[in-house]
Amino acid sequence: MTSTVLPDWFAPARDEVTKALAGDRLAHGLIIHEDPGAGGREFARWIAQRVNCRERTRAPCGECQECRWIESGQHPDVTLLAPEEESVQILIEQVRALVADLALTAHGNGYKVAMITPAEAMNPNAANALLKTLEEPPPRTLLLLVTSQPSRLLPTLRSRCSRLRLAGPSREAAARFLAEARGPGPWEEALAATGSGPFALLEADPAALARLRADTLDTLKDIGSGKIQPPGVAERWADRSHSKDLPLRLACLESWVTDRILESASNRDLTHLSGQAMPQNICRLFELSDAVRDMRKLSLTSINKGMAVEALLWRWARS
Repeated sequence: MTSTVLPDWFAPARDEVTKALAGDRLAHGLIIHEDPGAGGREFARWIAQRVNCRERTRAPCGECQECRWIESGQHPDVTLLAPEEESVQILIEQVRALVADLALTAHGNGYKVAMITPAEAMNPNAANALLKTLEEPPPRTLLLLVTSQPSRLLPTLRSRCSRLRLAGPSREAAARFLAEARGPGPWEEALAATGSGPFALLEADPAALARLRADTLDTLKDIGSGKIQPPGVAERWADRSHSKDLPLRLACLESWVTDRILESASNRDLTHLSGQAMPQNICRLFELSDAVRDMRKLSLTSINKGMAVEALLWRWARS
């Protein structure tokens, strides 16, 4: 798929950008709030092509030199800013270099575009270094901040940007997209394993993800029935030889709990519960969801993962 051929779920965001450009009111700073894996980076690339394409009447054409350069990541006026190598942060030095580049005259006749993804990866110093450019942008400059967590951006950044929502597709639509892009596979199970959208799985092995999901859910079932106990499972999941699997198992668990919450909500009329307590089973699911989300964050730190996973599984066993 080239970035000029957009999936169906891009249509509302695409139309919003097209109308803004037609009315000469596209903001110079734009937060693209994507659902995880919905394709925020790809949509930012499409915008870069849209404002730089030589064929104005059918931009982006995908055929001119500008479009092809942007597609290949070689356009001199379009910069992708992301964490470097093993880092999880975008550093102040990277932003300062970007700001200096944006101040230079464009090579072509279009826009200078910066695509920052994930934007929440900017540490506070890096984010502050971008503020002056957002306040006083050079002419024909466009900053695209791609994020699935806009609340993690500095309020000063959010206040200086417009926001564009990029909602992800249904799981069925995502599976069809992946089947067309990658070929047949257990894509729905793979998507359910991660809880992310299709662009997060373009390089993944769907069969491996499906197996991991099946094993994780079977294990939860066995814990719930008392067939096995959390300590042994926690030791296996947190073992260093399986360290890469733990984040996926936690993602799988969070996705499964979220599905159960949606299932429970759809089977009840919750509109009459305003000001009242929610059903106990839904409350427990929300508590478990919060615990899994916290564990996913902590798994990136130096905590004792075995003990943390065991505590989480005991919570599941008692829920």
